[in-house]
Amino acid sequence: MGNSKTPVILCAAIVPFALLFSETPAPQKAGPEYAADGQLRFPEHYREWVFLSSGVGMTYGPIAQMGQFGPPMFDNIFVNPEAYHAFLETGRWPDKTMLVMEARRSESHASINNGGHFQTEIVGIEANVKDGGTWKFYGFEISSGKPQATSKALPQTVGCYSCHGVKTAVENTFVQFYPSLYAVAESKNTLNPGFERLPITPNKLVSMIRNEGWNKGSAALQDAAKHAPDSTVLAEGSLNSMAYQLMQAKQTKEAVSMLEFAVGRFPRSANLEDSLAEA
Repeated sequence: MGNSKTPVILCAAIVPFALLFSETPAPQKAGPEYAADGQLRFPEHYREWVFLSSGVGMTYGPIAQMGQFGPPMFDNIFVNPEAYHAFLETGRWPDKTMLVMEARRSESHASINNGGHFQTEIVGIEANVKDGGTWKFYGFEISSGKPQATSKALPQTVGCYSCHGVKTAVENTFVQFYPSLYAVAESKNTLNPGFERLPITPNKLVSMIRNEGWNKGSAALQDAAKHAPDSTVLAEGSLNSMAYQLMQAKQTKEAVSMLEFAVGRFPRSANLEDSLAEA
């Protein structure tokens, strides 16, 4: 009985020792891969890449036409990890960047949901690839729920190229719709020349007023009112909420100025009038 325990003890000692010398497989790089005929291979594991953002009702082109008579479709954007980390460092996309847009149908009435929309089946997948310093677009058609294995680059005459060439924030990509990366591009000063910056957000405005004063914040509000009158920062609820944040920070004078601005925009709001009286 005593000798029978010896092999167990030896195994327990040997296994950890052997693990010290085992080789860990290098992580597989993700990015564009091409078939022998030069067509782009479908990136089967794109959903393991970095998720950038999701939009609803923002699809355009052939995919948008598929859902124009139904509920709004979602688009989900993914990018290969190497490109994502490079962008965080530089505010620019490196070569071999590959962004994937996955379009899905939506439903609204199911389970506990009564108002919003949630995603269902895939209806189309598109890719935007930077290779050799040039951006190209690809479309993977869906058949029986599965995307085609490879795709040719779309011709330069399609609308993707002209739209991405003049409407995008960084290079050929809609970074303005990817909030975490848009902040990086702003800080790195890599926004495309002539790109009209997005209106200031409520949190940024409160921070600006607290650190730089009401005059700076007022100028930002006036700029938003001129260029983006429907922006969130100008909504009645946002203005009221920002004023209360300033009051909580013991900046009552700035809160009053904010509410006076708000009442000027919404003169019939009893709620704003009440908040102003409280301030």
